[in-house]
Amino acid sequence: MSKTVSTRPLNKDDLSSIVDIDEKTSGTRKDAFWEGKIQIQESSRPPWASLVAVVDNEVVGFLFSHYEELEFGLPGSIAWIDIIGVDPGYRRLGVASKLMGHLTDAAEDVGIDRIFTLVADADPHMAEFFSAQGFSHGAMKHFRKNLSGKGGS
Repeated sequence: MSKTVSTRPLNKDDLSSIVDIDEKTSGTRKDAFWEGKIQIQESSRPPWASLVAVVDNEVVGFLFSHYEELEFGLPGSIAWIDIIGVDPGYRRLGVASKLMGHLTDAAEDVGIDRIFTLVADADPHMAEFFSAQGFSHGAMKHFRKNLSGKGGS
């Protein structure tokens, strides 16, 4: 059975749904983290930059992004995808693609002509997803420096 997926800008009332989706996928409940992300979105980012996907009045996916001007010395405005999440029960139903389509259309409407994101080498499924969405490897390289002996990616 096909489900109709719609998208809309997220708001603070979506917090519990986003926390629940993330907990299902990560195994960890992070209420304060997501509350902070939503506060940042509501206070400093345009409504088109962070979205939720809805099926039968239930939030089943989310996307957080932002945009920058002249970031890393690159000309023009660039949208960056921070994180995308889909409830495991709704994967392979076009939820993430619908979120990406909404973001792409909205970014183009405000004059943005490129969208960037980072994908971990250890996550080939995300690399496949972004490739299917028309993304390709860019010319920039990711560099890192561990501080105080702390690990991390």
